[in-house]
Amino acid sequence: MPESAFINKNFFKLYSLLMVLFAITLFAGQYFISRKDFNDLLAWQVLLHGIFIIFYYYIKQISIQQILFGAVILRIGSSFIMPSLSDDVYRFIWDGQLIVHGQNPLLSTPNDYLSTLKDTSSNYGYLTQLHGSINHPQFYTCYPPLMQAVFAFAALIGGSSVFKSIVIIKLVVAFADLIGVYFLIKILKKINADVKLVLLYALNPLVIIEGAGNAHFEVMQVMLVAMSIYFILENKYNIAAVFWGFAIVTKLLPLLLLPLIIRLLGVKKGIVFSLIAVGVAALLFLPFIVTGSVDGFAKSLNLYFQNFEFNASVYYVAREIGWWLKGYNYISFIGPFLMAIFLSIYAILFFVKRKLTFHEFVFYSLIIFSLYYFFATIIHPWYIINLLPFALIVHKKYAFVWMGVAFLSYNAYGNVDFKENFYLVGIEYLVVAIAMYISLKKKNLFFLHKNI
Repeated sequence: MPESAFINKNFFKLYSLLMVLFAITLFAGQYFISRKDFNDLLAWQVLLHGIFIIFYYYIKQISIQQILFGAVILRIGSSFIMPSLSDDVYRFIWDGQLIVHGQNPLLSTPNDYLSTLKDTSSNYGYLTQLHGSINHPQFYTCYPPLMQAVFAFAALIGGSSVFKSIVIIKLVVAFADLIGVYFLIKILKKINADVKLVLLYALNPLVIIEGAGNAHFEVMQVMLVAMSIYFILENKYNIAAVFWGFAIVTKLLPLLLLPLIIRLLGVKKGIVFSLIAVGVAALLFLPFIVTGSVDGFAKSLNLYFQNFEFNASVYYVAREIGWWLKGYNYISFIGPFLMAIFLSIYAILFFVKRKLTFHEFVFYSLIIFSLYYFFATIIHPWYIINLLPFALIVHKKYAFVWMGVAFLSYNAYGNVDFKENFYLVGIEYLVVAIAMYISLKKKNLFFLHKNI
């Protein structure tokens, strides 16, 4: 037997053992560990990321088929475990239940709706029980149309079973995530990069946990953005624009990148692309507009940006300055002010670069999203998933480091008063800053053609 075949056979055994250990650890942590047990969570993540780093270190010996097999098994398995790190899914089910019963979840808050519901109603008991699991039931829902469609589908199929409804939502999210992995591979092939780099996303423990595990729809946005980027590379701009429009009604954030698309495609094609994308988004938002429920949606978004704060970076520094100057938390001013600074920086970048290559478009998209998060008042770990497709394409690893260290923010859930440990927040952003500096300093070697 040739020596290389012997090495490959031995490595296959090692990889299989590591993947079994990875899967058992991933599933067991989601099943047994509560988000209040931060020390257990931290040990769990250290072990998972240790195995993940070993996978990346031996990426040359791992086949793309092995990566995909692991990605499928880990996501499908996570879909059947009740989420222990996030309770957002209960609001998803609430919204879906209202829709299938002919109600509009955007017209009233859960508190208001339940107070008007008669105890003789067929779903009163179920909604009362569900209401107890919802976070911030005093606020309107802030989930866009595409997500609401998934919620309604889950409620329709799952009926009055919380478990069934959650599994259906998680399976939809997992399936979308796998389609995203598929299109990321197609993009890497198209730009002559190593397709096995998709391992950084496909086997990333936090992508799996926050996506298929906790049912966060950032992975669906990644799927739609990846599909759009692929069709841009194929010069099928109208199809790409439609998928970009769907991405907008998933999480709104892709709206930010339309000016960069104009710089990429040129003014005429870029404006047509933007009009199609915004048109698709507006069409899907039409039920909100017609029923007058866009008001409640807007109120929720406004409250979100001006009242909530969590795991922020620049904002926390500005908040301390505000305390010093005003003597109280001036978030209602600081939040919008920081967004104004972000938009000003964006405007400068936009007008400096007259025309972008594909490489520059992806790189600037990564930078714009990163800046947006640096200036934001609230950053949950799953938000960073939005950076990963861009970081993968231009091979900037700082986004993957950020994804990992953002998990430190779960420390707050272990405190009765949800108090953050600002030493951990400082460590998180210090690591991100160092990783970003090292990553951006290196030249990208994955683009073989300068005009790509």
